[in-house]
Amino acid sequence: MNRLFAIVILSAVAISVAAAVIPWMTSTMTWRPEILKILEADLYTNNSDGRWHLRIVAANWGETAAEIYKVEIHGIETIELSPPKTIAPGTQKEIDIELEKDYAEGAMYTIRLYLKSGSVYPVLERVVTA
Repeated sequence: MNRLFAIVILSAVAISVAAAVIPWMTSTMTWRPEILKILEADLYTNNSDGRWHLRIVAANWGETAAEIYKVEIHGIETIELSPPKTIAPGTQKEIDIELEKDYAEGAMYTIRLYLKSGSVYPVLERVVTA
């Protein structure tokens, strides 16, 4: 009989702990990513220095800051951003990046944004308007 009471009590304690811990874990450990919406992306030559630049206008619709640490123009160059460009949740920001290589007018390039969260935004195909 004592064994039965011990099992019932241990089961009740285990269920109570599980009922308290599971909601806490799901609310604190849920991944809340950034959701970056690219509004504009342009490659252009800067009139003052004659160099190529990449201009990105993006909005973060997510719940965490979007930290862009690397930009790649596929097959041509990769730019490490130091410090990373940060877009706070619920905000829109324009980012201008000076490029090292030359680009052709009228050509289409794939631009990839790499975020510290591990997200990659790869579908930014744009025709250079210069």
